[in-house]
Amino acid sequence: MSTPRGHLSSISRTLKWLARNGGTASIRAYVRGDAFLAAFNGLEPERRLSAMLVHARTVADCEARAKLPLAAPVALNARKGGKLANWRNPTMLAKLADAYAQAKDHEGAARLLGVTIGAARLDKRRYLDRLPTDTGAKRP
Repeated sequence: MSTPRGHLSSISRTLKWLARNGGTASIRAYVRGDAFLAAFNGLEPERRLSAMLVHARTVADCEARAKLPLAAPVALNARKGGKLANWRNPTMLAKLADAYAQAKDHEGAARLLGVTIGAARLDKRRYLDRLPTDTGAKRP
């Protein structure tokens, strides 16, 4: 790794490995660290552009694969009790069904509704998956 080409190979290999196994936070931590600085300083000036292009490409690929952040969970307390969703209301039930029709999974529906994944999954099971004639009695 004493050659400039060896330093470039080391940088690109490490960045690609971090993009595959870690995330953008681990890539940023590596770029801020001493190991990257030592390898980058060992590069010839013509090869530094290649190292930065590899960095930009791996960060873009990693961010493209990352999932979108979920909505922050709503704190339950007495003051907000009246603002919670009433899924027995037909308009709210239609909103729940529409969110699941668009998203096709719990995470996407939770993001559309602004609730947690667990709340969306539980509400779907309680209100959408239940048969209309089901009275709650246990079946044999």
